[in-house]
Amino acid sequence: MNWFTSQCRKILYNVAFGTQFRYFGKGCTVDISGQVKIGKNVYIGDHVSLIVEQGAILEIADNSFIGESCYIKCFGGKVLIGKDVSINSKSFINGCGGVSIGDNTRIGTQSILIASNHKFGEPDLLVKDAITKQGVSLGQNIWLGARVTVLDGATIADDSVIGACSLVSKPLLESGVYVGIPAKKIKSV
Repeated sequence: MNWFTSQCRKILYNVAFGTQFRYFGKGCTVDISGQVKIGKNVYIGDHVSLIVEQGAILEIADNSFIGESCYIKCFGGKVLIGKDVSINSKSFINGCGGVSIGDNTRIGTQSILIASNHKFGEPDLLVKDAITKQGVSLGQNIWLGARVTVLDGATIADDSVIGACSLVSKPLLESGVYVGIPAKKIKSV
């Protein structure tokens, strides 16, 4: 019965999204009123949340992997996930200011990408009302270790590695190995 249920779910989502999923997991939350484009052979794990509000865009290219219990919400922005990308379990993506993830990138478990931030220190604005939306951009062939956090305004150059539990809060414009809070380059590649 599990195989039959799994196949029915896969067929339903193949038709709904006009693609051919490798797998579409059980217990997923799919709340879509914006634009969605999903390539072929995409794996969506169990209990994944995909939330695309009106005016927002989500694109996932061919052969990408979204692990179990990942949460991807556009927050009105655009989330672009390239080909052969792997986003491992329990990761969180906030696409408010736009998130771009280049081809062949690996994102470790429980990583967080947040494409918006709150400003403070402006006397005429409440923190809740002072929001930046600079976006997050990851190049190609990047590896984020487990529990990496990438904040609004950060970019990461192609062919870079970010060590586990690191914080990327500004542009990293040169390829390399980065670690720490905040992430600092320790090695060229």
